[in-house]
Amino acid sequence: MAAFSRFSALILAGICLCVFGCTFPVRTGYDRKTGAYKPAPAATQTANAASTASTGTDAKQPQTYRGLQNTTVKQTSAGNAKQAAAYKMAHENAPRQASNSSLEQLAKSWIGTPYVYGGSSKSGTDCSGYVMQIYKAHYGISLPHNAGQMYDDSRGSSVSRGSLQEGDLVFFGSFWKIDHVGIYLKGDRFTHASSSRGVMISPMSDNYWRPKYQGARRFK
Repeated sequence: MAAFSRFSALILAGICLCVFGCTFPVRTGYDRKTGAYKPAPAATQTANAASTASTGTDAKQPQTYRGLQNTTVKQTSAGNAKQAAAYKMAHENAPRQASNSSLEQLAKSWIGTPYVYGGSSKSGTDCSGYVMQIYKAHYGISLPHNAGQMYDDSRGSSVSRGSLQEGDLVFFGSFWKIDHVGIYLKGDRFTHASSSRGVMISPMSDNYWRPKYQGARRFK
């Protein structure tokens, strides 16, 4: 009976080994001499190493992506900086307009001002008053309020008809008297205050003014 019990116990122990051996992971054996578990089998270490290597590579991928992304951002910023520098250089080196390029614009702001003898404002002006105001505003030069005195002003130099430049004063009248003055503009024109039409722009070849032309003076 006792023999049968020991046999039954062995069978039961074998069954337990099979069941628990399939259920729990394989663990390394315990070494009584060293008091520690034995190292895992070589195959298990190789598999773990391969798994770690694979995991390490995957972990580096986001860092690599971020590195590429940062490089792209830096390159883009550098490109924008170069474009901005090129634009600034082109803008700074662009040719500047001459200081008298706005003379005609100033003259046009007076167009339509009525003629008033002795006047010198946009509410009414005569020819010398108009020229006096334009020259003071544009060139900072003070001129007398009289066409004849402008013609005789020693600060001005005589200019031939073929050498006229924008801003030169052109005078009209007769052999005995200068009675009208205007400012020469590009395109062989001049701006002046006409007694019949107020401030206007006329061609130098105008049938009325051409035979009255007496000369020009340059004060610039």
